[in-house]
Amino acid sequence: MKRKNLGCLALLLLSIQAAFPLEIQGVQVPPQVSVNGQTLALNGAGLRTVTIAFIPIKAYVAAFYTPSPLKSEEAVLASPGSMQFTFTFLKSVSQGQVTDAWQSQIKASMTYSYPGVEKDCAAFVGMFGALAQGGVEMVQLIGSETRIYDSGQLKGTIPGRDFQKAFLSMWFGSNPVQQDLQAALLGN
Repeated sequence: MKRKNLGCLALLLLSIQAAFPLEIQGVQVPPQVSVNGQTLALNGAGLRTVTIAFIPIKAYVAAFYTPSPLKSEEAVLASPGSMQFTFTFLKSVSQGQVTDAWQSQIKASMTYSYPGVEKDCAAFVGMFGALAQGGVEMVQLIGSETRIYDSGQLKGTIPGRDFQKAFLSMWFGSNPVQQDLQAALLGN
C-alpha cells in the first residue's frame, strides 16, 4: 500500500512540475506551446554557451517542443510530428553576430547534407536580424515545411524534409552544437 501511495505521490509531483514553466538563466520556458493547432510539450531545454578568448559567454536558452517525448537522435529524425525550437538570447546581438553564429554552427555541426543545402542554409541565415537582450528566434518544423520566426514575426519558410533533417542534425547529429545542450534538449 505504501508503494502505491509513493507512486501516486511521485506522479502528482511530476504533473505539478510539468504544469509550471522551467526557468533557465532567468528565462521562463513554458511547459507547452501550440503549433499549427497542435499542443507540443517541452521535450527539453538548456543553455548555449560560447567561448570567446577563453571566456565562456552565456548566449541563449534553447527549448525544444515535440508532440511526444523524443530521447534520441534516431527518435527525433524519425518523428513525423511537428516540432518547435525557441532560442531566447541572453545578450543583445547584432545582425553580423547572428549571421556569424548561425554560419559557424551550420559549418561545425550540420552532418546531414543534400543537393541545394548551401542555398537553403543561406536563405535560413538571411531570415534572422539583430536581437535585443531577451529577443527570440523560433524555428517550427511542420509537415515538410520549416517556418522561421524572428522577434515574433514569420520571416519565411524553407520547403522540404531534407532541410529539416539538416537542421536537426546540428542539434542531434554526431557533432552537435554543444554536447550538454544536446542532452538537455533530449530531456536527459
